[in-house]
Formats: sequence, structure tokens, C-alpha cells
Amino acid sequence: MVKKIIYVSACVIVDIDNRILVATREHKSDFKTYWEFPGGKLNKNETPEDCLIREIKEEINIDISKACIAPIGFSSFSYSHLHVVLMLYISRKWKGEILPREGNKLKWIRKSELKGLKMPEANKSLIPFILDLI
Repeated sequence: MVKKIIYVSACVIVDIDNRILVATREHKSDFKTYWEFPGGKLNKNETPEDCLIREIKEEINIDISKACIAPIGFSSFSYSHLHVVLMLYISRKWKGEILPREGNKLKWIRKSELKGLKMPEANKSLIPFILDLI
């Protein structure tokens, strides 16, 4: 069976107190009760960085720039109905006030809480990279 492949850019947003922002996708059918890093699917002919900037603005109302994001890893994971390639970035700097804009829930957590969160496997597999950085 050939699965659809989707490419996703996501961001570990870290505040001044080294807390990490996680979000739910209440408005989506897949993984609606899971926590994940903000981001979303790449559009056709969109770079991962441009996708991330667009998705972060759409989802949580803040502006990040290419100069303030850095890639930290990627995961490639097959679910029953699709395959996800997740490119993960980190940012400690943004403009604006973080607000949920798509019916999602947001919360700040300590890195020690990451392993206990219910997360999609594509996100969860990147936790070791995050723990090494923060």
C-alpha cells in the first residue's frame, strides 16, 4: 500500500525561563487529543522555513524570522494512513503575543515534562534532541 507523504515544519518555542510551548490540534481530526510542537504542513513550492513562519503566525499569532530559527532535527514516521516527515526547528525570539488562533490549547511546560506528554510519534521521537539543547 502506497501511503501519502506529508512534510511538516514545527518549532520548539522556548521562553526566557526555558519553558517549551506545546499545543493541541482541537480543530483537526488526526491527533486532536495529543500535544505537539506548533507548526504545520508545507504548501507546494514552500520552503520549510517559510512554512514555519506562516504556520506560527496562523496558529499562535506571533512573528518569527528566518534569522531567529535554527533546525535541530527531523523525523520520518509511518502511521497507518500516511507518512510524516517532520522538520523541527527551535526559536527563542519572536514578536507579538502568543494567542491560540485555531481553537487549539496552548501550555508552557518544563523540558522534564516532555516525556510524559501524549504526543504523536513523529514529535515524540525528537525529544532527545530537545533535551540536549535546553
